[in-house]
Amino acid sequence: MQTLEERKVTEAEFHDKLRDPALRENPGLYAKLTSNKKWYRVARKSQDFVKDYLRQHSRGAKALDYACGDSWFTVQMAEAGAYAFGIDISPVSVSNAAREAKQRGVSAKFAVMDCENLEFPDNTFDLINVSGVLHHLDVRRAYCEMARVLKPTGTVLCVEALRHNPIFHAYRMLTPHLRTAYESQHILRRKDVLAAREHFERIDWRFFIWLVWPLFR
Repeated sequence: MQTLEERKVTEAEFHDKLRDPALRENPGLYAKLTSNKKWYRVARKSQDFVKDYLRQHSRGAKALDYACGDSWFTVQMAEAGAYAFGIDISPVSVSNAAREAKQRGVSAKFAVMDCENLEFPDNTFDLINVSGVLHHLDVRRAYCEMARVLKPTGTVLCVEALRHNPIFHAYRMLTPHLRTAYESQHILRRKDVLAAREHFERIDWRFFIWLVWPLFR
């Protein structure tokens, strides 16, 4: 069993490799490591929901893109008028994110950071966006940290696939090269979602093919 530190090192290394611009110079390997992107097309409704939600709630907000990847949502929140901050455990992802924001002409800040040990003061953010991230983490540590840095009137918006879809789960098990071992074994169940009640006063659910739920203080 991996220690906490080993798990995080593995996650950072995996996503550094996945998001390294040089990977595109090897079309065969790039196609193999990103072949799951075709599945994201079925999540169009949930993606549209998130896009609209962020557009409506970003203006004037201090917003955190939690595990920002290459910054797609960070840029969206900044373009919608948020003071946007993106963090990720992968240095390559953070470098890509900063470059993308600069190219798009938006003001946003980025930092390499452990999502389970946030380097922000309490009550910092009005809005936190969490897109397909929680299954990479210890969810209870993640909930605790998000609740700590969220303002009392703030919102956390999460998108996550659940363990209970047998077809999706079988696909995950048959494609281990697309994810870390920890990620494969920690797809969220209903009990993991409900554990958020320990830290948030209200949970609203939206079911699509995947699951979206905003968490309200």
